[in-house]
Amino acid sequence: MSLKDAGQIETVIRRNVGSPGQPAFRVLAVGSAHADICLPYDEGMTRLGDTISGPVLMTAADAAMYAAIIAHVPDGEYAVTSHFNIDFLRRPKAADVLARATLLRVGRRTVTCRVELFSQDFDTLVAHVTGAYARMNTATSGTV
Repeated sequence: MSLKDAGQIETVIRRNVGSPGQPAFRVLAVGSAHADICLPYDEGMTRLGDTISGPVLMTAADAAMYAAIIAHVPDGEYAVTSHFNIDFLRRPKAADVLARATLLRVGRRTVTCRVELFSQDFDTLVAHVTGAYARMNTATSGTV
């Protein structure tokens, strides 16, 4: 099943990968082959220099990819991260992190994505991510 409602997608992600202590994100929108999420600012997300930490940016990017896949790929909720590459472009402000994930290719076994990470608004690009998810045959088989 693929979902188009942001609230349903958020629920699926929290059910499948949510854990205590993880930053709370919101799925803002899903569109044609993309999803936007917001990771609201919390001072626990910062590191020295009053900037958002790398692990927080990576979490936002991975959540955005997963949201896009759930929204557009049948049985996407069973997909798992298989590749993740991030390029940090500029120092993010201590502000909300916005992520826009775009599906580049949906294959039989793999879904390839691009994520653009922004600080505070969709005007300030702070990181670029490429990643892939392996499509699983079923929720329990563990086979690709």
